[in-house]
Amino acid sequence: MSMKVTLAQLNYRIGDLAGNCKKIADVIQQQGNQADLIVFSELCITGYYPLDLLDKPDFIANQDEYIERIKKLSEQYSAGIIIGFVDRNTFSGKPYHNALMLIENGNSCFIYHKKLLPTYNIFSEARHFEPGKIPGVCLFRGHRLGFLICEDGWNDQAPYHYDNNPVQDLAREKPDLILAINSSPSNTGKQEERVLRFTHIAKHCHAPLVYVNQTGANDDIVYDGASFVCDGEGQGILQLPAFEEHVATLTIPDEADKNTSVVSLLSMDNTTLYYQQLIMGIRDYVAKCGFPGIVVGSSGGIDSALTIALAKLAIGADKVTAITMPSRFSSEGSLQDSKALCRNLGIKLYTYSIDDEFALSLQSFSNVFKEPARGLTAENIQARIRGRVLMEYSNQTGYLVLSTGNKSELSVGYATLYGDMCGGLNALGDLYKMQVYALANYYNKLHPEAAIPQEIIDKAPSAELAENQQDSDSLPEYPVLDAILRKYIEGDLISVNEQQQDNVILQQVSAEVIADVKKRVDRAEFKRRQAPPIIRVQRRSFGMGRQRPISGSYAHW
Repeated sequence: MSMKVTLAQLNYRIGDLAGNCKKIADVIQQQGNQADLIVFSELCITGYYPLDLLDKPDFIANQDEYIERIKKLSEQYSAGIIIGFVDRNTFSGKPYHNALMLIENGNSCFIYHKKLLPTYNIFSEARHFEPGKIPGVCLFRGHRLGFLICEDGWNDQAPYHYDNNPVQDLAREKPDLILAINSSPSNTGKQEERVLRFTHIAKHCHAPLVYVNQTGANDDIVYDGASFVCDGEGQGILQLPAFEEHVATLTIPDEADKNTSVVSLLSMDNTTLYYQQLIMGIRDYVAKCGFPGIVVGSSGGIDSALTIALAKLAIGADKVTAITMPSRFSSEGSLQDSKALCRNLGIKLYTYSIDDEFALSLQSFSNVFKEPARGLTAENIQARIRGRVLMEYSNQTGYLVLSTGNKSELSVGYATLYGDMCGGLNALGDLYKMQVYALANYYNKLHPEAAIPQEIIDKAPSAELAENQQDSDSLPEYPVLDAILRKYIEGDLISVNEQQQDNVILQQVSAEVIADVKKRVDRAEFKRRQAPPIIRVQRRSFGMGRQRPISGSYAHW
């Protein structure tokens, strides 16, 4: 017996119970008589992950009121509805369960509690939730449905093995259809890993599987959607587009139907993923935080150029402003490159010379401290004047300042606190320098009519804070630096191909250079702790994904 299922891949906002439930209600009203089941994603009512909003006394009570509204709405439609929600734990342990509910004709017919709670990388579900204990299986209109909530499908794939295996529990129950609801963050390699894992589950359980994921960005984490359906042999029969809301209804064939069309369950290459993920991350951060626009400091370098280009794609040229702030050390080429960039993109550009303020700051420093500001002190004065100007413009307009540092620089502390680190969001902070170049070239292929000038891509990287300065004066060449950083920060999480490529580079690098880079990474933790949120794209990212003590000793680890 076949079944019609609607996959609702939506973009939720954490804590916006009214807005999230309106999205859910809209789908029910459109599809409620077109399908047997409508499936929404994990914690779709509250948004994923609500963190300590769960500790607010009225939060869950308000959630329950909206669930009652969904139940009431369901009385008007024939479809069953699956939602992800926070359920109260009536026994000992943490106060809540991460749960799903099957609603039919105004009633809650079945509730399942997530059994595996991730506490690694960016996850901390055990902070609030108690794991479930009962297998997720119920009978619905003659079909034996099996349920998984995200991590439940990863028992033998996660960094830590769990005491139980929900997939094995399902296999023993012999479901006719498996429904997996998810809030699975996007990062490099994740789409391919999901497809491999959940098609394996379908084959293991000999049952078709519906995988529904949310899309959209919340803070630094982006969800790509990329929901899909496979048959009991693991063959794809539907894939939803990534990085957009999408609702689709299809008939899940029964085992006897051999005429089902097979589709390829594709995954993106890394550069395409960076492109789409960063645009969505910027767009949702601006929209969900209520900023009217974006301002970026334009240095004429590759990082600021790519940030401005992505900002334009995210929210439109009319809502993006660039400010170039030359000093005595800024080359004429960099100033002209900023102008050419903004002309190509249709972005408003202001020129704000900082040279007079820099000279005054040098004189004031010397007058008070009886010695000249030298070296790094003088360099960083310029960066902090620029940071101040950007924040003044932000105060005046309400625009969000995007900082422009990449992961290579932030890793080793090659950035100025309260200077170029100023901002409310960092779009490139999880891209290594060579990935920035790759993404800039990718952008230019897609947008030749609004290209980043080739001069910006070709020039030697420089902060231009001192005479004839280049990044290579202070750092290893970026291909070498990136290889060291990937191995130290992400370790065996990177792909086999990346490991092999990095190992070829590292064979030519001395142990002293590698040790020095690692030391710089460790010492820069105090800076990164004060950086703005960074849009996550890698398997291990600074912030919640890589937590280190500021004052700890790393000498032997």
